[in-house]
Amino acid sequence: MSVWSVAAAQSGSRPGDVDWNISHHLDFINQAAEKRVDLVIFPELSITGYELEIASDLAMPVDDARLDVLAEAATRHKMAIVTGLPLLYEDEIRLSALTFLPEGTRLAYCKRNLVPQEQAFFQAGQSVPLFGYQHHNVALAICADIAVEEFAADAASRGANLYATSVLLSENGYEKDCEYLARWSREYKMAVMMANHALPTGGYQSAGKSALWDENGNRVVQGGNGEQLVIARRTGKDWQGEVHSLR
Repeated sequence: MSVWSVAAAQSGSRPGDVDWNISHHLDFINQAAEKRVDLVIFPELSITGYELEIASDLAMPVDDARLDVLAEAATRHKMAIVTGLPLLYEDEIRLSALTFLPEGTRLAYCKRNLVPQEQAFFQAGQSVPLFGYQHHNVALAICADIAVEEFAADAASRGANLYATSVLLSENGYEKDCEYLARWSREYKMAVMMANHALPTGGYQSAGKSALWDENGNRVVQGGNGEQLVIARRTGKDWQGEVHSLR
């Protein structure tokens, strides 16, 4: 019976240090490859940190050469890798999740439900790309997107088996947002994964505790504090979880 392994990379980012952050992504990716992970997702704006004031200076196109090492890692490890960055798209800057697929494709999802402090720096996105393969289809959401039921319903109607969310959640908002994620998994019969920051970023103290809920709304695994790889494996219809500190 085939096993599908997905992971939240609960990583920390250095403010605006793109080169260091990309290198640090590779630390997580290499450890995930050792654990035979098929998909790894990083937190919101993981490549730059949640640094709104300098987002326009840090924005990059999909084909930015600095990102090539991530594309190469996806191919080498046969792993889908979802990262967070300010994306330069048609002369606009969008708060995005950029996915690197093993065969070389890059897919961008742009946050649709921008919070007020983000609206001065980003344009909202409009659509949801679905990627994967039979019985392993993935739809993306970024942080405040998870509060919008229409987005979750749309992902499910497109055939998503996993709603993968990259976030920056503090302790104050953590439980409320987890209630949304558990509800969408239960009501729309799709697993939901959440990758949160490990360290403070952009003036916010992250709660950590990345997690995955199964198709019935049960929390399969939850991380703790600090940099961790939070893994969930599905064999048939059964999920099991494990948490590993970053080496």
